[in-house]
Amino acid sequence: MAKVMLVNPALAYSGWNADLKKLSPDSIFIRLGIAYLAGALKAKGHEVSLADLRTLSGWNEYAQLVKKLSPDFIGISIHSVEFSIAVEAAKTAKKVLPKVKIVAGGIHPTMFPKECIDTGAFDYVLQGEGEISFPLLVEEPSRFLKCFWGETPDLDKIPFPERGIWPDLKTRMYSEPFGISKFRFPLPMAEMINMRGCPFNCTFCCGPGEHQLYTKISSNGERIPYIRGRSVSNVISELEMLIEKYGIKSVMFHDDQFIVSPKWVEEFINAIHDRGIVRYGLKWVTSSRADIICKNEDLIGKMADAGLLLLIVGFESFSPRILRWFKKSVEVEQNFKAAEICHKHNVKVWANYILGIPTDTGWHKEDDLMTVEGVLRVNPVHYSPAFYTPVPGSALYAFYKNNNLIIGDEDNERLSNRGAMAPKVKGVDYDFLQAIMIDDSIFW
Repeated sequence: MAKVMLVNPALAYSGWNADLKKLSPDSIFIRLGIAYLAGALKAKGHEVSLADLRTLSGWNEYAQLVKKLSPDFIGISIHSVEFSIAVEAAKTAKKVLPKVKIVAGGIHPTMFPKECIDTGAFDYVLQGEGEISFPLLVEEPSRFLKCFWGETPDLDKIPFPERGIWPDLKTRMYSEPFGISKFRFPLPMAEMINMRGCPFNCTFCCGPGEHQLYTKISSNGERIPYIRGRSVSNVISELEMLIEKYGIKSVMFHDDQFIVSPKWVEEFINAIHDRGIVRYGLKWVTSSRADIICKNEDLIGKMADAGLLLLIVGFESFSPRILRWFKKSVEVEQNFKAAEICHKHNVKVWANYILGIPTDTGWHKEDDLMTVEGVLRVNPVHYSPAFYTPVPGSALYAFYKNNNLIIGDEDNERLSNRGAMAPKVKGVDYDFLQAIMIDDSIFW
């Protein structure tokens, strides 16, 4: 048995000593990827601890925690926006425990393994999914190269996330994560995920990164995208466990797109009715595309009857030009129709939208005016704006890089900060965007 410490370096949108009374999902939500790894390690008999940097006062307290726990292995789950924080966490741990083995995992090491290796901070870089291979690495590290791909797991066969490694889990579950003035979820709330990855190929998004993260080996030996979900019975089992163990009243399904298979959703709805979960009163929130909502109006109604209260919809734009540029495969009228369908079935709408997008013909302020007018018309319960960011790994990144349109250094970490409301690309009037933007910020 080995002692393993898992590190959540999620300071980019939160910070040290994160206040759980502040209405921010970045401060409150756990990281399910880490919880899944903890479950997989515990199932193999390993001792697992957590260093969630958001709960600590700074690097000195983190160093003291490393010394106190004295793990044999440290696993750090890394998003690109927190890369430098993860590197500092690794280097600090090495100063305290020079012999500890440190493993980098997550989407950033998967997409940019060389960048991780070149820091010299990590002993191993695990690309892809880690539930099978990380426990094997802990048991027999000599079997593994410095940089390697994790074995693709059967999602129905891996343990449920071990949420208990967060000692303040119940406080988090009873903390309002969204803070929308017109809307509250019943608490306690749990987080779940059914589908790994997104099958769509929007050019603004880092979907290609997920296509690298979730993969399998094809019959001819090539690594190919493997976007897939869990069985309904597996999801229901976890839901029932969360109700029994924590008395949850609501769930945030973190799927990029909840309706990938309408047949699966129908089966899920029938199951939560049959198992008494709807009668129990469980409510839920998830995400969907506008075109998918339009194609499945009856299903949206059934989802609402089964406890769906809020849909996060990536409208992105209400300009035909931008929707084509993003390859959304969605029409403006579908954006409006999707909102109508949600309102008809008493499902609240969370509207994601993006401003400041130059195309191959330059930046056009009318695109942004159409988008702002559009989000006002769909009457969401929450407006969630962003300034366009050429995210490394996205299909459009090369266009902005090759045309010298990126403001500042072409740094993977900085350009992965999609939440920063700061100038990102040249040729855009950001004062104009600030003046027209609709933002009912949920953060205190």
